[in-house]
Amino acid sequence: LKYIIAAAIACYLVFAFVIVPSRKDNEKCKEVAIKISNNKLGTITNDDIVAMLQEDGLYPQDKVMDSINCHDIENFINEMTSVKECQVYKTNEKRVKVDIICREPVLKVYDNSGNTYYVDIEGEKIAGISKPLRLPVASGDIDDSMIEKELLSVVSAIEKDPFWLAQIQQIHFDEKKEAIIIPRIGDHIIELGSVKQVDEKLENLKAFYTRGLNTVGWNKYSKLNIKISNKVICTKRDK
Repeated sequence: LKYIIAAAIACYLVFAFVIVPSRKDNEKCKEVAIKISNNKLGTITNDDIVAMLQEDGLYPQDKVMDSINCHDIENFINEMTSVKECQVYKTNEKRVKVDIICREPVLKVYDNSGNTYYVDIEGEKIAGISKPLRLPVASGDIDDSMIEKELLSVVSAIEKDPFWLAQIQQIHFDEKKEAIIIPRIGDHIIELGSVKQVDEKLENLKAFYTRGLNTVGWNKYSKLNIKISNKVICTKRDK
């Protein structure tokens, strides 16, 4: 009885792992289901993915299931700088699922080499976004070495507070790598200086905005200097 059971198990294993997988699936793909997450700004659409896959001859719709290489599709999509992760797999219902996690841009950069690109909160560059995005802009004397320190320090501080997300329009770096902030509201500039203690500097400035500028007017000063973390030094506008 033991030999019979062992032989039966062996036959089943051969059938399950050798014979069944070797059968070709000649049915065609009925549907391509694309799911894009972490895409609040709409930097990639389903139509974009379909168009790019079609252009490269990788779109699986109506192709024989056995001829579809999910690994090739994954590699193609993962090469897009706006994609953080992509997984492609087949289902028993003759469908191909494409799950994409996007990189969410938080800053648009114009660097000192004339390049334009976006940066996400992890410091990864994102290129090829044609859709206009309402995000803070970084400009001036910027190189790659500044992304993880100077740029992300300021961006992280801005991202924490909806007030600064709405108020900061541009961050310009001079030849000393010191930052000048250009706000959306108020006819003045903000001299941030070094990005050290940027959270504390912005917190003090926010208090000055709410307690000071709301009283004397937002256009009274031409310059607000917050290079020293516990001070806001104001320069009056010339009459």
